[in-house]
Amino acid sequence: MSGMLRTDLFDGVDTNTGVTAKAGTTKARIERAALMLFARHGMDGVSIKQIAGACGISDGAMYRHFRSKDALGRQMFEAIHARLESLVTDNLAPGASLEDIARALTRAYCHLAQTDPAQFAFHLTHRNYFIAASGDGGADPSDLMTACVADAMARGEIPQGDAELKSAMALGVVMQAAEYSLYGRIARPLTHYVDDFTRAIMAVLHTA
Repeated sequence: MSGMLRTDLFDGVDTNTGVTAKAGTTKARIERAALMLFARHGMDGVSIKQIAGACGISDGAMYRHFRSKDALGRQMFEAIHARLESLVTDNLAPGASLEDIARALTRAYCHLAQTDPAQFAFHLTHRNYFIAASGDGGADPSDLMTACVADAMARGEIPQGDAELKSAMALGVVMQAAEYSLYGRIARPLTHYVDDFTRAIMAVLHTA
């Protein structure tokens, strides 16, 4: 991806707001500092000392809250994963159609990208890191999409095919656009494009 990551997008959230911890606590400040650094530089490019320095505490104080940098990253990643899952499922009525599910998934990703770009950037860039490490990243909205695609194929709603591949192609509509947004190649908030994304996802799912 050419261009520079738009780190200015990460500056609008209160530094006292964490991911799993109560706002205003030391743990929350650690999480926010780590999240900002991980989003900018990747986990491999950040040290415990840098995280501690960013929130004004000692290295030792860091270890009183998190046993390691990886444990800190994993806890935040799984919480963001679960938040995305909730943003989807909480907005789905019983018997929701495949298009309803596609729209709910799109809204969830776009909402997170707009309200907390650092969380979104961290999730987007570290998904394979955590899932590859253990085979599980916690609650996963992409699993929901794959299951719904498989059900739709079984009902004859969409052409037969590999459910995982179709799901990946469909979610790629949003994920690639989100990456472009983080690099400043899409200027407007992604929430403006929910209907466009949904139509594109359904077009992908209806292809043979």
